[in-house]
Amino acid sequence: MDVIDVPTTRAATSSRASSLVAEDVSAWFGEHKVLQRVSLDMEANRVTALIGPSGCGKSTFLRILNRMHELVPSASLAGTIRIDGVDIYRSELLVTDIRRTIGMVFQKPNPFPAMTVAENVVAGLKLSGQRLSRSETSALVEECLRRAGLWNEVKNRLGAAGGALSGGQQQRLCIARALAVQPAILLMDEPCSALDPTSTRRIEETIDELREQVTIVIVTHNMHQAARVSQHCAFFLAAEGAPGEIVEQGPTEKMFFEPDDQRTLDYVTGRFG
Repeated sequence: MDVIDVPTTRAATSSRASSLVAEDVSAWFGEHKVLQRVSLDMEANRVTALIGPSGCGKSTFLRILNRMHELVPSASLAGTIRIDGVDIYRSELLVTDIRRTIGMVFQKPNPFPAMTVAENVVAGLKLSGQRLSRSETSALVEECLRRAGLWNEVKNRLGAAGGALSGGQQQRLCIARALAVQPAILLMDEPCSALDPTSTRRIEETIDELREQVTIVIVTHNMHQAARVSQHCAFFLAAEGAPGEIVEQGPTEKMFFEPDDQRTLDYVTGRFG
C-alpha cells in the first residue's frame, strides 16, 4: 500500500517538507481544455512561483496539486502528480490525508466568522475529529500564530472574532490555520492580491521563514513579489483559444535576468500581461 508521512503528533514544528512533481498534466472543464502537458518539479523547502497572465491555468494547476480540481463537476485531467514519489490520484491515499498534507491558502482571506482567533487556528483539527487537551490546544495556537507572524499582534485578542482582524491579519490567520494540521506542502493562490504593502511585506516575510519547514507553491501576478520570495519560477502562457502551458521554468534569478525565451523576458519586464 502506498503511504505518505501524515503527521500524528501535535507539535506544529514537526512537519517535514515534501517534494511535489507534476508530469504531463492536462486539464479540462467539460470540453474546454485549459492546461496542456504541464510538467514541473517543486522541490522540498523551496518556494516555487507560478507566474503568467490571467487565464493561462495557474490557479487550475494549483488546485490539481491537492485534488481540489475534481470538486468541479465538469472537471477532468490527465497526467501524474506525485508527492515524495507517491501518485496522489492513483494510489490508495485518502483525499482527506492528501489535502491535510498539501494545504491551501486562498486569494481572499476566509477565516470562520463565528469562531474566535484561537478557534480558527485549530478548526481544521476539529473538523477532522482530532481531539486536543486544553494545554495542547493553547500550545498549538501559539506555535502556529508565531509561525504565521501573527502572535505578537493577537496574543491578547485570542477570544476576539477572527473576522474582526484586518485583512492582512486575517490572511496570516488563515496561514496559521493551514499550518495547524502540519502540512508538508503549502499552496498559496495570490495570497497578497487584496492586501496593502505593509501586510504584503509581512506575508512575504512569513513565506521566507516557512520554507525552512514546508514546501511552498505560490501563484502571483506581482513580478516583484515572485522575484523576492521564490527560488524557482514557472512561466505559464496561453495563446488565444489554446490551453495554458509552461513556456519556461528555472531558477528565479535566471528567469528574471537571463531567460531563454523572449516571451518570458517580455512578461517579467512588463511588456505584456
